[in-house]
Amino acid sequence: MADALSVISLEQAKEFLVVDFDDRDAEITRHIKSAIGYIEKYTNVMMYNRAVEYVLTGCLLEIYDAPISFVTTGLKTHQNVLSVTVHGKVNDVVDATIGFTDITDVPQDLIEAAYKLITYLFENKDIYTAGLPWDIQMLVNKWRRSATI
Repeated sequence: MADALSVISLEQAKEFLVVDFDDRDAEITRHIKSAIGYIEKYTNVMMYNRAVEYVLTGCLLEIYDAPISFVTTGLKTHQNVLSVTVHGKVNDVVDATIGFTDITDVPQDLIEAAYKLITYLFENKDIYTAGLPWDIQMLVNKWRRSATI
């Protein structure tokens, strides 16, 4: 099963961080998962493949996650540049597969942003900010699929 470590492995992160000891493997693994998760949430571009279940709370559901392929059949969908709209009834369940099936298809800007964020988290344990550092934002802003997080 794919996860954040499918995108950037512990070994790749340690090489990027120039860490050649195992004492901080758990911490670095946490940083990888946090960085990938934050960038996915910020952009709505899912870097690895996973199954997701959405439930309609009204007559339509707007899904910004990408790339997306639906498993559910029988519901009317409309796709535009930023989202997929699903039409149905309240409590209809939409099972979808989202994310890149081939990690080599993940945009390089997002991978680079993840490495930068891993480095930022690793080197700044005691600094707390409300947003992404500006250099990371410059890499990921063009990939944002919605106006909100």
